[in-house]
Parts: sequence; structure tokens; C-alpha cells
Amino acid sequence: MLKLPLLILLSTGHLVTDIAQGALPVINLFLAEALKLTYFQVGIISLAFTFSSAIVQPIFGFFSDQVETTWLLPLGCFLSGLGLAFTGTVSAYWLLLVLVLVSGLGVAGYHPEGSKTAFLASGTNNRFFSMSIFSVGGNIGIGLGPVIAYLLLGYCGLKGTVGLLAPGMIIALIFLGVSRQINQLHQPGPSSAAKKNKGKGKVVLLPLVLIILYVTARSWIHSGLITYYPFYCVHYLGMDKTYASVSLTVFLLAGAAGTILGGPLADRWGDKAVLTGSMSLAALFIFPFIMSKNAAAGLLFAGLSGAVLIATFSTTVVYGQRLLPDNVGMASGLMLGFAIGTGSVGVSLLGYLADSWGLPAVMNFIALLPVLGLGLALFLPALGQQTPAKKIQETRGETRGV
Repeated sequence: MLKLPLLILLSTGHLVTDIAQGALPVINLFLAEALKLTYFQVGIISLAFTFSSAIVQPIFGFFSDQVETTWLLPLGCFLSGLGLAFTGTVSAYWLLLVLVLVSGLGVAGYHPEGSKTAFLASGTNNRFFSMSIFSVGGNIGIGLGPVIAYLLLGYCGLKGTVGLLAPGMIIALIFLGVSRQINQLHQPGPSSAAKKNKGKGKVVLLPLVLIILYVTARSWIHSGLITYYPFYCVHYLGMDKTYASVSLTVFLLAGAAGTILGGPLADRWGDKAVLTGSMSLAALFIFPFIMSKNAAAGLLFAGLSGAVLIATFSTTVVYGQRLLPDNVGMASGLMLGFAIGTGSVGVSLLGYLADSWGLPAVMNFIALLPVLGLGLALFLPALGQQTPAKKIQETRGETRGV
């Protein structure tokens, strides 16, 4: 049975933890000036956060599948804010790295356990819709992170980072208050679906590799556009910085809307239809988005590109969970952490290509990446497709059985 209040709480926790991901780039700007950091040192800070928040997520997921780890929900929220809260109060670079690692570990701990709990709270017929609710919180948190950090540091200076402690502490206390209900939800085991499929998740290597590659391609596109489109927009299209910022904001907010829409569409038409449809439409929309010199058209295609690209966010998480029904936590870590974390690697490689080939070549390459994603999606098997026709057939079959 769908547990909507709990899903909203999990989504809020997701929002709070992912504020850290959006806030860190802004904090880095202030830290670099105050501590006289080099670009390399700033890069190491980002790498430390990516490693602890994303790359190690499958480890937390595997751990959560073996023992009861619902305590990771309040602890993850608290640590994600705690680490960043004190980055503005230290002067030693090594201590700064430790704090960033702590914040990242909080993010890494919350995601698999939060996604797993959302899976259990979804019921049997609302997997994608439920994961959309959980996922959109993270997208909103990343979007709000830069604004919150800029306001805190702009008005209070570097020590304003302490304000980042409050959201995590509040949501952690709320999770502690409802811990009994969450523990009861986990009590029967991973899920009824997991019990029915016990042992069936062994021969899933090829689909698992394909869906990880799919998420990696999506992350490269998303991270590449966020990082390099503003430079391309200003230096090659001749647009001003205000337009570049507005178009990027439209792209990100539309992604949050796409997350909400993608889940119900996958529940209705099936996961493979959404996965292939997303990349097909992205291939059509991204090129005019990055090439348009007309402000109205550019913003329109920015919104369309963001919506269709991130519409598969919840779908890929549930897809991974269904491939590994006995290891829902580890599947969540792979989809939410490891695969998405490769987006940072992709940005570095794209930066190298931009230095070697020029930024226009890289933007054309990003515009072609949805074709790769579409090719991967076409080879994915459909899992748990729930079209109206199939639902009717299942209902009729159950009636005959009675």
C-alpha cells in the first residue's frame, strides 16, 4: 500500500542532503579567495566530495542489504550538513578535505537507505511514481543549494556556512521521531517482490551493465551541459551571462518537473518505453537548445531538454532495483551514486577534449550522446511493464483463478 506521507518525508530528506551538492561549488568560490587555493586544490575538494558521496554509495547499499540500517536516514541528513557547515571556519586545507569527506559520506549513506525505504513504501503498483516523489526532492535540493549558499555566505561571510547545519539537524530529528514506523516497514524483509524473486537476480549482468552505461551517458550529457553550456553560450553564441544563467535554471527546474512526470509514465507505459522515448526526444531537443541564438527558442528547448533528459531518473533507479531484487540497497547505490558519479569523470574528459578540439566540438559531441543512450535503451529488456492492456489481462487472469 502506498505510504505517501512517508514518501514526502523521504523526499524532503533527499532535498536536505542534496543541498550539499549544490552548495559546494559556491562555497569553493569563497574558499578559493580566502585560503588562496589553486584550481588544482579546488578540484581536489570536488573530487573528495564526489568520491565520498557518489562512488562509495554501492558499499553503503550493500551494507544496508545485509543488516538493519534505517539509522542511516537521520545520520545521513545530519552529516551532510555538518561537514559543510564548518568548512567556512577552518584554515587548514587538510581539515577542509576531512569536512568535505564527512559531508559526502552523509550523502552516500542517505541515498541507498532512502531509496530502499521509498521502494518499500511504494506498494506494488506505484514503484515509478513513488521513486519520482523521492527523486524530485534531490533535484530541488541541488537547485536550491547554490542559492542558499550564496545567501548565507553573501550576508554572513565564510562563517555563514554554519547555517547549513540547521536543515540537516531538523530533518534528522523528524526521522528519529518516526523511526518506529520506518523500522516496522522494514521488518518483514526487503520486500514481497524480493522474496518472490529470491535467486532470480543472478543472471542480470548484461542488463545491469547496460543500465549503468545508460545512466552514465545521461550523466555525461547533464553534467556536460551544466558545466560547459554557459561558456559556449557567452563566448560562441554571443549571449550575455544573464541569459546563460536563466537558461541553465530553466534546464534544471524542468528536470525536476520531468522527474515527477517520468515515474507515472513508466508505471503506465513501461520502463523501456520511457527509457527509449527520453533519449529519442533528447536527441531532438538538445541540439537546438545549445545552438539557438534566439532567446525565446533557446529557453523553450532548454526546458524541453531538461524535462525529457531527467524524466528517466526514477525509472533507472527502479529498473536497477528490479534487476537486483535481493539487493535493493546496493542497486540504489549503483544507480544513484556510482553511475551518476561518473558524470564528474565525464566532465573532466570533456574538458580535456575542449582544450584539444575546442568547445564547439565538445558541444556537438554532447548533442550526439543521446543517440548512444538510445542504442543502449533498445537492448534493455522491459521489466515489469504495466500497460493498461496488461493490467486488464492480469485482472482477468486473477478473476479466472478465483
